[in-house]
This record gives sequence, C-alpha cells and structure tokens, in this order.
Amino acid sequence: MVTMIPDVEKQRVVFPSSAEEAFYRVAGQSLSGGWRVYYSCVLSAFEPGEGLQEGEIDFVLWHPSAGFVVVEVKGGRIQIENGDFFSINRQGERFRIQNPFNQALVWKNRFYRFLKRENMRMPVCHAVCLPYLDESDLPMTAGVERDLVIGRQRMDRLEETLFEIVRKSHLEKYLKFSNPGEKTIDRLLKGSHFESRRFLREYVDHHDLRMADIESIQESLVTPVTSALRLGIEGEAGTGKTMLAAMLARRYRDEGAKVLLTSSNPVLNERLRTDIGRGVDVMTYGELGSQFGIELMRVPAGYQGKLEDWLQFDGPEKLKAAIASDARRYDVILCDEAQDVQPFWWEAIEHLLSSPESGRFYLFFDRSQGVFGSGGGETLFVPEQVLPVASPYFPLVHNYRTTKEISTFAREFRTGGNVLKSHSGRSGFMPQIVTYKDRADAQKKLELLLSDLVRREHLRPDEIALISARNPKSPDSILTGMKGGIAAGESGPQIATVAGFKGLETKVAVLINFSEHKMELSNPIMSSMLYVAATRARHLVVILLREDDSKVAAVRAALQAAAVQGSTGALVIERPEDISESEGVVTFFDPDRMGSLTIDDGARGRRSFMFFPHDLGRAGLENIRVGMRLLFRPRQIGDVVVASDFRVPRAS
Repeated sequence: MVTMIPDVEKQRVVFPSSAEEAFYRVAGQSLSGGWRVYYSCVLSAFEPGEGLQEGEIDFVLWHPSAGFVVVEVKGGRIQIENGDFFSINRQGERFRIQNPFNQALVWKNRFYRFLKRENMRMPVCHAVCLPYLDESDLPMTAGVERDLVIGRQRMDRLEETLFEIVRKSHLEKYLKFSNPGEKTIDRLLKGSHFESRRFLREYVDHHDLRMADIESIQESLVTPVTSALRLGIEGEAGTGKTMLAAMLARRYRDEGAKVLLTSSNPVLNERLRTDIGRGVDVMTYGELGSQFGIELMRVPAGYQGKLEDWLQFDGPEKLKAAIASDARRYDVILCDEAQDVQPFWWEAIEHLLSSPESGRFYLFFDRSQGVFGSGGGETLFVPEQVLPVASPYFPLVHNYRTTKEISTFAREFRTGGNVLKSHSGRSGFMPQIVTYKDRADAQKKLELLLSDLVRREHLRPDEIALISARNPKSPDSILTGMKGGIAAGESGPQIATVAGFKGLETKVAVLINFSEHKMELSNPIMSSMLYVAATRARHLVVILLREDDSKVAAVRAALQAAAVQGSTGALVIERPEDISESEGVVTFFDPDRMGSLTIDDGARGRRSFMFFPHDLGRAGLENIRVGMRLLFRPRQIGDVVVASDFRVPRAS
C-alpha cells in the first residue's frame, strides 16, 4: 500500500488548490505498495554564486525501482503566450505564473546536488501535473515537453504514467541502483520531523477577502436590534458584538441622535473612533468617570475605605451625583464588554440617558469574558443578576472571526452557566501547543516559531500577536532578557496582555506567560483569560507552556476534545462554500425580532442558522411556530451565515 506523508487520515492537510488535492487523492488511491509520496517539500541549499537558495515543490515520489520523481502541480486553465505561462480563474481573470517545467527542473537539479553531497547515487526525474487539462491541448514547443505532462488522461493511469516518465528520463543503467531503505529516504526528505506547510499566507488572504458585507449585516442584524429600546446582546468571542455596536452607533448618529459608546479597552476605543468617525463619543468606563471629575478606577486622596469599597459603592454613588448635577445627556448609550462593568456602576451610567422612557440602552456581553469587572473575582458573571437589562437577550450565534477548531478549543475554557454557543462554519488549523523546559528554551522555541511563521509561512510580523497572561516586561516573563529582544509594532509582532487585547483580533495569536502565572486553570479567572486570549486569533493559535506546568494536561485535553470532529482530512483553501438546500426545525421564533433554525448535520453535529421575519414575509410564509420544519439555503454574508430562500417541505 502506498505511503502518504503527511496522511490525511491522521491529520489535517492543507492544499492551496483543488489540483494539488486531486493529485494527492489519486496517488493515494491508485499507487501500489513501495511508493512513498511526500507533499509540500522544501529544499534549502547553498548554490555557487547564489548563496542560500530555498525552494518548494508540490510532491516528491519515491519508488525502489524508479528513484525520485519530482512533480509540480498547476490547476485551473493554463495559457501559454510567447513562452510565458498564465493561469485563468473561474471569473476569466488571467494571472502570470512561473513556468512549472522550470520550477520542477530547478528543484530537481538542486535536489540531485543535495544527494551527491550525501553520497547518494539515485535517479531523479521531474514531471508537471495539469489535472484539468488534456495532454493534447498543450502546444508543441521547446519549453513544453508533453511526455513530462500528467494531464487528465494520464492521471487515470498514474502509476503506469510515472514509470513511463522514469524510463524516458533515464538510461536503463541508471535505474539499477541499491535501495537505501525507507528510513534513509525519510531522513533525506523529512528529517526527524516532517510537517507540510500550513499555507497560512494563502489561507489568510483567501479568508480575509471574505470580510463581512456591512450593508447586508445591517439589514440582517441592526434592524431587529433597533426594534427594542433596551436590549442585552449576547455572543461568544468572535460573533461581532463590537462590530454591531459600531454599526448601531453610526446608524443613530446619522439619524441625528447623540450617541455614547463605551468599552473597557482604550486601544480598542482608538480603533472604534477611527472606524466610526466624528459625532459619537467613544470612551472607556474609567474615562467616562473622569469626564465628571470621578476617578472610578483609583482611590482618591484622603479616602479611608478599601479599594473594593470605592470601586463598588462610593465611587459609583459620587459619579451618579456628579451626572445628576450636569446637563450632558445621550439619546443612545451602547455599552460594549458589559461583563467588565461593576454592577453598581450601571445606575450612574443610566442617568446619562436623556429620557428614561425613550432613551436607547444596549449592552453587549459574553458570559465567559470576565477578566475583570463583575466577572473578575471568584464569583462568575451572571448577566441575569447584575445587568440592568432583563432577559431574554438577543443572541449572536454565528462566529465570523475564529475557525471551528479555535472556537471549539476555546469553548473548553468558557466559564459561567447557560453559555450561548456560536456556530463557526470555517474549517482551519488545530491550535498548537509548544512546551519548553525553562526560560532559555522558551526563548529559543519562540524565535524558531516566529521565524517559521514569517519565513516559511510568509506572514508579516505585524500579523502576529504575542498575548501574555502577565505583564510581558515583568521579571518572570519569558521575554525578559531575550537576546536581541522582540521588536513590537510595525517591525515585529504585537505584544499585549490578555486584558489589553480584549475586543481586538489578530491573524495569529501566540499565547505566552501562562505557565509564569501561578493561578491554575481550574480558577475561573485563569480559565477566562485563556478563553479570551485564544479567541483573539482569526486563523491560528499557538500556546507556549512549561513542561512541568499542570496547565499542559488541561490544554491537551481541550485539544483532544476539539479534535473529535474536523481535525483530519483535506482542507482545500480555494474550495467554495456549500450552498445546497437544507431542512431545519424552528427552535426559536420571535415575530418582532428573529428566529433560529437547527439542523443535524451528521459529522458536523447540530448547527443553528438565524433568520428574520422580513425574510419570511418575502417568502409568503405565515404562522411560523416552534417545531415547524422549513427548507432553506444557507446564505453567506461575509463570514456570517443566515437562512434564506424559505419554503415548506411537501410532506408538511
């Protein structure tokens, strides 16, 4: 039986194109025993007059009777014009690509020189796979050798084709060589450890192009929310709470209302000011107090009580009195990160409404993000007990930020009861754990990780964030004394504490200093911190932990729980989403706001899709009730999925 490295049956293998997946699949199904197929091979070598050269080839195949076959794969429609190669996508757009014959030839020659340096004398030949083309379609030119092409017809007899290419590429005498054995071949191609590229750059670019369509989201979410004067909006990290708050702020400002938007993170607020523009007051809760001469977060000089007494009782009372004697008022107050607010602050904040009867008051929260504020102590944040807005809360159930793997992993560390689970339909990379012995080992492994992400995966440093469980400049931090340091900002990764990065997001999150924090993961504060930190990442999470830390076992258990579904098999970056019709059961319906359809999606489990009354009106459906079955199509709005195109099954 053919050996595939890596094996999609055992791990997630990422393919940037369906053409590469097609070759991998055909090789795995049709090649006989003796073949070893290595996907995504990188070769680094010093070349005379060129210095260090690095190159990647799609596939290297080995057989004891054939030697090595180097294969470059190109998908889509191929066009050759004056010797230049172009790829044409589904939209008819043309892109210049590298000559695949040259790519395969250059890699083959470098690999052959590498074998000579290793005193290995084995045949190496090359081929080009164009799985969606007929070989006869290619022109007869000096730069295109048809006998080296594996097209649609030759893919159907792949093993025979490979031996044909080998025999035509080598004289018979060169095919008589000693077999060094599988272990030696593995050592040459993959060393002691092999992992194909994640293709992070390609994955990031593909999914970041599918950002949310703001106008469509306003139609789907803003209109139902504005039907209520007072409302709590609940959602997991990544469900768009801050995005929705910003949309509402712009909407009410444009209608002439005076709007206040508050959150706990000053860095997030700076971004919100830029995003929203003028006409909306954006401030932290501490800055709000300062506007009225009250420092909520700091005990004033001469105060005789404890900090907790000032934060929870005396400070809010003085703020309420200061607001009552001031003329400043708002028509709309939007409170993001509401779980970070001390319960006794709410009465003071509500005093800022211009009208208790007609003023609009919206609170956005996540039951599991209690890093500080009302969820920061040993007592969990329970919105029904501390928020000034009564349930039921408006649910945000679609995760637009994180992958299914990240959200499933992070959910293992959610705190609180009756937590609302969101749905993420985007498959991606499993979170990764890196263990280290001591600070020096941690620094070495962190440097290697960052180098791999930037050099091999082609990410920009500013697309990576180091999120620390404690002050990254503290004496106990793994960054302290790091040789050369890590430049932050434009020339390096972002560096922040968990609390300092709340409400923000990054392409890749590297979680550090969790072992240097003595609190156990069983503590709800630490559990919440890990949940918040992991969900800042859109595409990949890497957690650095010390080998002897008890947190390692808990994190590995969470990884195993996340790996139950979807962590193996092929992930093809360019593949479009499935938009086939589904049948779901109405599990919730409020005719004034929204409804929810739930389906049992086999291996993917139970999934819910949001829908709205105006969509039902367009479909001519009335008397919708819980338990009723509806046919619908999932509609992608950026990274948000809603139900659309409703009809009633005939059986109903």
